[in-house]
Amino acid sequence: MSGAAVMPRLALVADRFTEPRRASRVVALVEAGVRWVHLRDHAAGEAAFRRAAAGLVEALRRVAPDVQIAVNTRLAVAEALDVDLHVGGRGPAVAAARARLGAGRRLGYSAHGLEDAVKARQAGADYVFLSPIFPTTSKPGHPGQGLARLVAVCADPAARPVLALGGITPDRVGPCLQAGAHGVAVLSGLMDAADPRAAVRAYLASIHAHSSEST
Repeated sequence: MSGAAVMPRLALVADRFTEPRRASRVVALVEAGVRWVHLRDHAAGEAAFRRAAAGLVEALRRVAPDVQIAVNTRLAVAEALDVDLHVGGRGPAVAAARARLGAGRRLGYSAHGLEDAVKARQAGADYVFLSPIFPTTSKPGHPGQGLARLVAVCADPAARPVLALGGITPDRVGPCLQAGAHGVAVLSGLMDAADPRAAVRAYLASIHAHSSEST
């Protein structure tokens, strides 16, 4: 993307954000220091998604004007709200999304290996999420790809920047960054944390310990 803000190293995957309780958690996490939020709800209808996203985007920008926001798969919503877009198996193809968004909006892609990561970057994606790195409740039965696969993908300049997703705990942030990842994307570790502020502090502290950036 052209001239945009630096990409944070911690991304919140705000799954099922259309539920009011979950939306309140997203606000609390941004208040605690999260600066990159991905709004995702594959089960929500288009109208419900748009309404919930519009309200939450407004709330998040009041809390933190510098927060970076993306919506998953819903290109029309991204255009309407003037936010970024993230696609993968769902949503438009990367090239089509890039043509609609232009160069001024960040576009991400959910990849599961080197080949689709490289193809997505070549088609116009600004970054990729690689998942799942570790076993995660969102993909029951999947053993996770492991750090060796993350190393292999991050070693190819055509695939970078890469964020590790899936089973990322604060203790696993360091190994992911050492494997070459730009950062980490977190769902349950933040959305389901008993203490959201403590969870954000733990992730940011681990990022700070292993990189020169804290967000």
